[in-house]
Amino acid sequence: MRQLYIDGEWVDSTGDEGIDVDSPVTGEVIDTVPAGTADDVRRAVEAARRSQRALEEMTAFERAAVLDEVTEYFVEHEDEIAAGIVREEGKPLHEAYDETEYVINSSDDYGHDAIRLFGDVVPSEHRGRFAYTQREPYGVCAVISPWNFPLEVPGGSIYAAIATANPVVFKPAEETPLTAYHIAKAFAQSSLPDGAFNLVTGAGETGQSLVEHNDVRLIAFTGSTEVGQQIAKTAAGRNAQCLLEMGGKDPIIVLDDADIDHAAESIVVGSNWNAGQVCCGTERVIVTDGVHDELVDAVVEKTEELVLGDPFEEGVDMGPMVSERIQSKATEHVDDAVTKGARLRTGGDTDGLYFDPAVLEGVTEEMAVAEEETFGPITPVIRAADYDEAIEIANRSRYGLQAAIFTDSLELAHDAANRLKAGGVFINETNNYWERLLPFGGYGESGSGGRYGSKWHLESMTQIKSVMMNYTDY
Repeated sequence: MRQLYIDGEWVDSTGDEGIDVDSPVTGEVIDTVPAGTADDVRRAVEAARRSQRALEEMTAFERAAVLDEVTEYFVEHEDEIAAGIVREEGKPLHEAYDETEYVINSSDDYGHDAIRLFGDVVPSEHRGRFAYTQREPYGVCAVISPWNFPLEVPGGSIYAAIATANPVVFKPAEETPLTAYHIAKAFAQSSLPDGAFNLVTGAGETGQSLVEHNDVRLIAFTGSTEVGQQIAKTAAGRNAQCLLEMGGKDPIIVLDDADIDHAAESIVVGSNWNAGQVCCGTERVIVTDGVHDELVDAVVEKTEELVLGDPFEEGVDMGPMVSERIQSKATEHVDDAVTKGARLRTGGDTDGLYFDPAVLEGVTEEMAVAEEETFGPITPVIRAADYDEAIEIANRSRYGLQAAIFTDSLELAHDAANRLKAGGVFINETNNYWERLLPFGGYGESGSGGRYGSKWHLESMTQIKSVMMNYTDY
């Protein structure tokens, strides 16, 4: 069984329980990690708290240099890391390299933006006084990450926390903990003070112990809405700051004047990237009457061209889903939709964790596939009479992560950007989209507490202090 990384050392867990890591590609157990105990969490948090002063006394330039050292490790071990992501999560190799490249490139963003995380000089209403603000860390930061992007998602939060002098205790998803060991090794060989980064693996109980610890002042969580809401309730008891990025039921609207081929291509990518296991993936397609049939036919044709198979093989577009639990929900949503009158145009079959990407026509809003987050390779198509009805349908959701619209009308594009209730709106582009320098996060039950990405991530992980200096004769 592997070890934990606490206070600059590789140590055994205080418990005997382990978690087997199953590969969705082969079905085999590929490693075993500790099920971290409450005592392990306590040790890690105490180590992080002790490192706080040393981390704060480093300049922003010195912390940025640490991120450069971490990135050097990722560059040296990129092939190994990418292959490991495929093995434990199941995405195709080319998608795994997209993930490693994103993290490698984003380290510069976080380091450099932290150097420029300026305060403000504020005009005083009185003579002889100098007023300004500065940004300071919250303190010990718990980073709890999901399995679908085991390097990219925690990498951003860990980078942002360290760059702003918040020491970290990292709890990765139990399905994909092995990639986390590369993150720990990267920090272990860096000049970061001991205790400023700690790795504790485990399941939900380990995460709960971390969230409940009184010395954890900042919680960066990415995962399901239900778990995120529970974390927020727990943190509220001691007024700890939460940065939550949660679920989505992300819509794409296609209007009569859209480029249908381009829209169909974008929809298929949006629905099936990482086997549909993406919080901002395309979960609803809302199409106006005039192009409905043409659009559905084009989506079906392009979906059937996708190659499902071994994610290590060249030319494969989609590998297995990560677990039986996630796959079974996709099957349930297809079955529910068909029972309630939807037409399954293609896909929906499954061979273990390999799920044939599906397209559903005639979906209505009372179907689970139109209301609940599916997190699978399914494209549900909803018919709308016109633009206004399409916007209304898109906004009738408890979620609000990312939305997209396809149109040739500049007027409607701007109008939709204003009316769609989502943290990100994309015009003539899939909603399964992100850029390093754009903030990422949602409205409603998709998130709260700030935004991920670049300077917004850093701002979300700092608190503002006001300073006033009286330099007159008293």
